[in-house]
Amino acid sequence: MNTPNPSFPFTVVESVTRGGTIFEILEYESLGGSESWRVAEQIYTIDRAGMRLRQLRVRLNRDAVRTEPGALQFLKGRIEMESSTGAGEGWGGLMKGALAAARTGETIFKPLYRGTGELYLEPTFGHYWLRQLNGETLYADQGLFFCCEDSLKIDAHKVESFSARVAGGEGRYQTKVSGTGLVVFKIPVPPREILEMTLDNETLQVDGTFALLRTEGVHFNVEKASTSIVGAITSGEGLLQTFRGTGRVWIAPTQPVYQKMFGSPAGPGSL
Repeated sequence: MNTPNPSFPFTVVESVTRGGTIFEILEYESLGGSESWRVAEQIYTIDRAGMRLRQLRVRLNRDAVRTEPGALQFLKGRIEMESSTGAGEGWGGLMKGALAAARTGETIFKPLYRGTGELYLEPTFGHYWLRQLNGETLYADQGLFFCCEDSLKIDAHKVESFSARVAGGEGRYQTKVSGTGLVVFKIPVPPREILEMTLDNETLQVDGTFALLRTEGVHFNVEKASTSIVGAITSGEGLLQTFRGTGRVWIAPTQPVYQKMFGSPAGPGSL
């Protein structure tokens, strides 16, 4: 009689140690499948494409991390969860947190896990991106933030420009991450396909919604491709995401290609 293997077959493909916390990206071997032949077909396609299931493991040693609500899959050790609205304690803090959640669409409670042990967050066929912040601020599109050290502050940032809020394609709010520490983002493309653009009092214009993050010195707006109606028509472009200032912007030029493939009748199903 076969017994379950206590050590699941995965490889640690990236590891970062910060104080009493170790962030590890686990990459699983080929999945064995279930009794459904449809699942077997999907696994076969995934294997042929070289895709692997990944999971973020966080090892705590008398330390704390904050995660996206609902990100935890399971944990082991002496770890306690604390829920915070991020707006102070008591009834007043609860109401302020509820109002902020109503505006941003985010969950009111932000789980903080403190203690010693291991956290395993929800696995994905997508990608993780580990970034070290050193007394700086990043603005990320909603849905990218996944996990961070407790030393970092997470806020909802209202997009400055009215045109960007209405026609930017990213919603009215972004996630603001500030301070010093490690932050983990769930990104739509492999990290090697992210392009870092450095602006020195310059302008970057993007035709689409594949700009992922920006630093504090870069202003986000949405503008017409041309100042004239004739120019806008002849250029073949409509509205462009526009970034101005001094700082950095991270874009994913391959993301629109994947989105077109996903939407194609012959494209893969959702996993």
